[in-house]
Amino acid sequence: MSIGRTSLLLAPLAVVARAVAFFVPVFIARWYGVQSATDAFYWALSVPTFLLILGSTTMGTVLVPVLARLRVEAPDRVAPFVGATATLAAALFVALGVLFSTAAPWVLPDAFDPPTRALAARFAWALVPFLASVAVAAVLKAACEVHGRFSGPAGAPVVRALTTIFVVGTFRDLGPMVLPAGVLCGSLAESILLALVLTREGLRLRPHLALPPELADAARAFGPVLGGETMVALNLVVDKQFAATGPEGSVSLLEYADRARMIPQTLLESTLLVVAFNAWSAARARGEDEGRHRGVATALWWVCLLAPPVLGGMAVGREALVRLLYEHGAFTPEHTAITADALGAYVPGVLFSLLGALIVKAHIVAGRYRLVFALGVLSFALNAALNAALQPIFGLAGLAMATSITTAVVTLTSFGRLLPDLRGAFPPARAWTAVGLALASGALTLVATFRGFAPGNVTDPWLWVASVPFLGLLGAGALRVRRDT
Repeated sequence: MSIGRTSLLLAPLAVVARAVAFFVPVFIARWYGVQSATDAFYWALSVPTFLLILGSTTMGTVLVPVLARLRVEAPDRVAPFVGATATLAAALFVALGVLFSTAAPWVLPDAFDPPTRALAARFAWALVPFLASVAVAAVLKAACEVHGRFSGPAGAPVVRALTTIFVVGTFRDLGPMVLPAGVLCGSLAESILLALVLTREGLRLRPHLALPPELADAARAFGPVLGGETMVALNLVVDKQFAATGPEGSVSLLEYADRARMIPQTLLESTLLVVAFNAWSAARARGEDEGRHRGVATALWWVCLLAPPVLGGMAVGREALVRLLYEHGAFTPEHTAITADALGAYVPGVLFSLLGALIVKAHIVAGRYRLVFALGVLSFALNAALNAALQPIFGLAGLAMATSITTAVVTLTSFGRLLPDLRGAFPPARAWTAVGLALASGALTLVATFRGFAPGNVTDPWLWVASVPFLGLLGAGALRVRRDT
């Protein structure tokens, strides 16, 4: 498997998939704007989103090695294993959803008025079936990737998003309760698509309640990896709790800014990260540690070459981007300004998020599960402390700053533990190319920031003039990547 070539082939599909998926909050913003109902929905969705992250990362991470070995040693056990694991995961997620929904009346933000609190509680119960579908989709996605079927999982967000938009748009006159119904239908459509991909591979999937014996192999990793990922994912819930103490609409505005800054992250997770993780796991199984270390170093180098120009352009054009995506219908120019400020504070941490995602996968492949848990604890504690310190000063932008600072600290700490593996795996001279591109992108961004240059519309010709140097730097990085792919 060529990591670079496979990732590049997936990139167009991933771009389309993530672009379509991103239009879910865009249409919600257009149809519902910023109001107490959207605050209630996004608050109730924070726990399912938290579990979605766990489902798409932790379960996939611990299941891939087991599925890969089963596929070689006992192919007839793959289908029963997938069916049983999906059933158990769905039951676990439903139980967690019921616990959250039961506790919702006591953990709802005090800033919510009584109607908003009641609506948020109803949303929490309505999203419980969505959790079951999320769990099933996570298991099926891991099975598809182990079988080398990356295009199905990469394109699944298109089906999920289009189904969600269709349901919400068609039945929006019924009121805000159509929102949880829409995301449930979207997730079910995604699960059906992934099941069809596996069926074409000859797997006859059936639900089972018996505990598969092969899950014992994943148990050693599941606890610490789950703990670490839980701590990181809890940051989403904590951020929403802090945002809920602000004016009406604060939770929604933070959600919109967060969705925008996640565009590069989700693209990486759909392409390079998933392909690299499977390749590194296979190399470890074959005992090819030297090649695995070279692959890790090369993947990090690629991100450092390509991400800084994209993020620099995103920071400069953040207001135009937010206006293009959200300022329609009930979403006003005032909302655009607040969201753009939060997005600008998020952007500096995105590069560290991209690098951190790869670094953590490298540690997991190497078996450093306790380190993953420790990094998660550090992330949670530092983010909560910075939220408390920065929100009173900077508002929603302070919450975004806290996320960026936390991500940088955690990623640098994680990279320090990975350095011994990378010694001799990567020519130091090659790193200077990435350093030069990153410094040039950062300098352009800082100049634009200090001069107050922030085009507010995509039709502003100065926005396109400003994009030229960033596109030039991106092209230089892409040429270097292509030369080494």
